[in-house]
Amino acid sequence: MLFLPVFWAWAGFTFYATRFDTDDLVYRLLTLLGMFAVAALASAVPDALHGGQRRFVLAYVVVRVILILLYVRAYRHVEAARRLAGWFIFMFSTAVVLWLVSLAVPSPWRYVLWGLALAFEYTAPIRAWRMIRGAPVHPAHIPERFGLLVIIVLGEAVIAVVLGTATESWTAASSAAAFGGFVAAASIWWLYFGFLDASAAVTRNVLAGMTFVYSHYFVAAGIAAFGVGVRLAILSVAPGPRYDDSGWIAALGVTVCMAGLAVVQLATPPTLFDVDVALRLATAAFAGVLAVLSSQLSPVLVLWLLAVALVAQVAFEVARHELHSLRMPRIL
Repeated sequence: MLFLPVFWAWAGFTFYATRFDTDDLVYRLLTLLGMFAVAALASAVPDALHGGQRRFVLAYVVVRVILILLYVRAYRHVEAARRLAGWFIFMFSTAVVLWLVSLAVPSPWRYVLWGLALAFEYTAPIRAWRMIRGAPVHPAHIPERFGLLVIIVLGEAVIAVVLGTATESWTAASSAAAFGGFVAAASIWWLYFGFLDASAAVTRNVLAGMTFVYSHYFVAAGIAAFGVGVRLAILSVAPGPRYDDSGWIAALGVTVCMAGLAVVQLATPPTLFDVDVALRLATAAFAGVLAVLSSQLSPVLVLWLLAVALVAQVAFEVARHELHSLRMPRIL
């Protein structure tokens, strides 16, 4: 749940920068201030649901207010985009009011207001996408910047391996867990960047573009959960039963990630249920089964079964695409 505002903060700045990036002094200063606010938001996440709600809300409100100020600037200076900018200013401002009101409301109603605020934010692009002619999106920049988010989250999964082994003595079990986590993360990277024509999804039509954007939440959130699961799998090899039943976290992360990736794949031309989509869904289903059976399996075994499934998918895809390229007519 806490990943929803984090992901949408990234998406908000991404779409603004794609349309209105002026790279002048004001834009740079507001962007730097936004980076500081995001850092404050990240530091507030661990206590956001128990005692640190106020800090989390205020940090996120600052992130949103900066984006609103940027849209106000676009409204003033880009006449063709005023309808679009005005819509985002209204929707995001309404959400900010709800976030601030939640500070005065006790739990659990506070979280209801959080959900309502996020609903305003997440539904804003649905109408805005139809106002896009006045402020078009560069077809190459959106896939590039969402791809950057995937790289960052994958990097967190690799860092989880480093953190998991930093305080542990190297044993055969911890080494196996660390290597399995790295192999699985590398396989997800390969599947995402090797066999996905993201720019075609963004430019195809409104439905495909919206599917691409919203499905990336599940891709990124799944990878983030997988990274946590990798670290816990490494820690599970230490004496004691504390992390013995944590394998479901990595498995569920892969389930969510691959299901999201399958939907993204469906949004790319020719938008058919092809082998790529079937493989993503099959891996998601396999990981889901492992999540259910994780109480009977060690986290390290779960991690390696996930790695084997992902590597097999990459190997099949590489062979399939190489065969396809060999059959393509050569132009001399």
